[in-house]
Amino acid sequence: MDKPSTSQQSVEKVEMFEVREHVPYQAEVTRAPAAYDQESGETHYTSSWYSAWSSICQLINLVHHMQIAIVVFCLWHFALTSQPDGSITNLQLHIVFAGTGYQLFLVESVLTLNRHNSWSFQLSKDSKRIIHGCLQLIGSVFVLAGTFLALAEVKMQINTAHGICGVIALTFTLISFVSGIIALFSSKVRLMIKSGPIKILHIAVGMFAISMGLITMVMGLNMDYYSATQGGLSTALIILVVIILFYVLIQPIVDLISTTRNTM
Repeated sequence: MDKPSTSQQSVEKVEMFEVREHVPYQAEVTRAPAAYDQESGETHYTSSWYSAWSSICQLINLVHHMQIAIVVFCLWHFALTSQPDGSITNLQLHIVFAGTGYQLFLVESVLTLNRHNSWSFQLSKDSKRIIHGCLQLIGSVFVLAGTFLALAEVKMQINTAHGICGVIALTFTLISFVSGIIALFSSKVRLMIKSGPIKILHIAVGMFAISMGLITMVMGLNMDYYSATQGGLSTALIILVVIILFYVLIQPIVDLISTTRNTM
């Protein structure tokens, strides 16, 4: 086989150079560290801009966790130190149980499903659902105990807006928990009940329950029993609870819209 002459090699080099010269310029995409999806088994790369935005969202989420801790600490401190003789009444236990149930366990159960939640964003969907259900169960038990402690203190007489909203919040919290169990099993074992409508019901009822629970807390913080002795701290805690309420509803609203679109 004859070797190509020098002139032929020169022509090929020129042609290759011309082809390379006319290749459109493509900007290099900077990739952030890979994120492994346990469900699909694939490795996904994200841009640096998206990674930066995710970090900012996680920082905001972390700040809200700190706000939750501040509110719970202040509630516990007031409940355990408000009596001069150091005794603990049913009303103080109501503050501890109901406040912890709503502000800690139920709020954290909703934040577990947040895609930017600082301690659960790397978990699989099934792991998030399990933790979400466990926190909701614990929160429901705390709220149930706190509500009945308050009813025992007032001898089952509900004559304030705080008490009425508290009973409504408890009712919808229990409905949300039951609907969550039904939605979980209907999607896993394919029962006769469609998972889409049940999931929509669970999200909607859960949003209303957590909203009523935190609104009830705001009413309690504004009552003379608390605000008369705490002064400006009462106003600060009300602001924190309202901020937490608006933040915690963002992801459920997004999930409700997407689930409704997929179901229709």
